Amino acid sequence: MNETQGYILIVAASVLWGTMGILAKLAFAYGIQPETLIAIRLALSFTTLLSILALFSRSSLKIQKTDILPFAAFGLFGVAFQRISYFYAVQLTTATMAAILFYTYPVLVTLTASAFLKERISPLQVAAILMTFLGVALVVRVYDPTALGSNASGIAAGLLSSILFVFYFMIVRRFRSKYASWTITLYGELVGALTLAAVILVYTPQILTFPYQLWLIILTIAWVPSLLAYLLYSTAVKHVKASKGSTLGVMEPLSAALLSTALLGEKIESLQIVGIIISLTGLILLFQRGKTR
Repeated sequence: MNETQGYILIVAASVLWGTMGILAKLAFAYGIQPETLIAIRLALSFTTLLSILALFSRSSLKIQKTDILPFAAFGLFGVAFQRISYFYAVQLTTATMAAILFYTYPVLVTLTASAFLKERISPLQVAAILMTFLGVALVVRVYDPTALGSNASGIAAGLLSSILFVFYFMIVRRFRSKYASWTITLYGELVGALTLAAVILVYTPQILTFPYQLWLIILTIAWVPSLLAYLLYSTAVKHVKASKGSTLGVMEPLSAALLSTALLGEKIESLQIVGIIISLTGLILLFQRGKTR
């Protein structure tokens, strides 16, 4: 694979990730709750990935005993709770708003690295951070107190999903030198699935009555924007420059905005469009500094 093909795969992965909120909205139309959707999604993606690795890469199944507790915290907070908070943001607001709120995580990673790892923040990064938050403020319609109040719970869930993803990011950064990406993903999904197993047990009678259309959406979420997108991205990053690859990642919230407008009929006001442009510009500046991956 050459570098250009790598960038194409990153764009494809980002667009697939951008469909997550749209698919979740379609699933919610059938009455499923976010925690039930995530519980089933994690169970499906874990069993699928476990089967693949057991057949083709058994060495990826091994972890050290000293890493069991970190993996447990990773799966609990960085996977289970993070996914649930994101899907609640989608349910309570819009797919676009949830994606933009989630994508504040590079800013939070930069601030966390500065506070705890003593990484220096440049004036350009400060400007990028301010641009990102200004853009997010416009996206959540801070200029409309009524809309802001009605979306308060969803906005809080979106910001929580971003904060929890910082934890996800930091654990992955810690384990990256010790384990393959698929190993980290597998055990995160395992703990996440076990955490939410009770949800499946409680709602089994309801789950058994799900129409096949809902099951198709759930399977698509588990296999396409989850495993397939991650496969494309993890394959591509080996062949591209990190800063450029990360920059292309902003296609995720952009594709979420475009697809939610086209497929779900979600309306975006002019100031929200300006906010999307400003926030994504800020993120691109952050990524170009190479501080966030």
